[in-house]
Amino acid sequence: MSKVKLTITTPNGIFYEGETEIVSLKTALGYIGLQAHRTPLFSNIEIGKLVIGYESDPNSIKCSIGGGIVYADSEKVNIITEDIIDARNIDLARAQKDRDLIMAQLSSAKKDNIDLSKLEVKLKKTLSRIDTYNQFNK
Repeated sequence: MSKVKLTITTPNGIFYEGETEIVSLKTALGYIGLQAHRTPLFSNIEIGKLVIGYESDPNSIKCSIGGGIVYADSEKVNIITEDIIDARNIDLARAQKDRDLIMAQLSSAKKDNIDLSKLEVKLKKTLSRIDTYNQFNK
C-alpha cells in the first residue's frame, strides 16, 4: 500500500516525521483517515485522538492531540499543534489530578470571574488524555 509523508510540528520542534499508510484524527466533521493519493484538504483539528498507522496495528503510534491544523495533499500530511502526547507517555495520575483541579475551578469560576471558556478547553484536553490513555494502554 502507498505511504504518505507525515510531519507533526509543535512549538518545541518536530514531534513526528516519517511515512505511514494512514493518519487518523478528528475534525469538525468527525474522525477522518488521511492516506496517499487523496485530494487536498485543509482543516482544523479537534481535541481528541490521533493515530499514526492503523489503530489495530500494535506498531501504530496513538496520541492525544489538543487541536491544531492539518494540510494534506496526495503525497504528504502536515500537522501543526501546540499540544500532542504519545499515549504511552501520558501520566494518568497527573491527568486525573488536573481534571479534579479544573472541575473545582469550574465550580467556583462564576464567583471568581475566571474565564469559563479557557477552563472548558483545558478540561476537554485533560479528559481526552485520560480517554486516550484508557483506550490504548490496556
